[in-house]
Amino acid sequence: MTESRNVVIVTGIPGVGKTTVINAAVDQVKEKHGEEVLVLNLGTEMFEIATKAGQVKTRDEMRKLPTSIQRENQRKAGVAIAKKAKTAKVIVDTHTLIQTNNGFLIGLPEWVASAIKPKTVVLVEADSEKIASRRVGDETRTRDAQAVIDIQIHQEMCRAAAVAVGTITGATVRIIKNREGLVEEAASELADTLME
Repeated sequence: MTESRNVVIVTGIPGVGKTTVINAAVDQVKEKHGEEVLVLNLGTEMFEIATKAGQVKTRDEMRKLPTSIQRENQRKAGVAIAKKAKTAKVIVDTHTLIQTNNGFLIGLPEWVASAIKPKTVVLVEADSEKIASRRVGDETRTRDAQAVIDIQIHQEMCRAAAVAVGTITGATVRIIKNREGLVEEAASELADTLME
């Protein structure tokens, strides 16, 4: 096994502030180390594939597709990301679990995790009540309502999924808390992980 892995998968449930933490960490790496980090979003890759195939018009429609189609789009997106990650330090922004009409779809199944070969899987977590309130305030997305206890269970299930990815790929698993008002602290932890 080569240790030239340069991919960190960053996950977190909708409303946790994952993208905000990622953007701040990328800025810190550039400022402190003078290095660029390529941020690739698995969902964006899947959306491009689904749009080209005429399956969806909006990103939020993707989770309503039959799971067999979502799985195939995941596979194609994993391969596309693996190709892009060969020459750059990369963050893959994604979800470990996607809520669908037929239960949770594993966001990082074996075929995606094995293609990407991450060095670390980072779970960005926050207080379940804070996540619920962030979701209500986010007018840019159409998010499914979820009770606070369900958000807590979702985060716990994401931990199990991340450990499974680590088991398959040999990646380490790290939890970073995105506490209210402390995004820079969470971003610093992610920047350290990127530079390890």
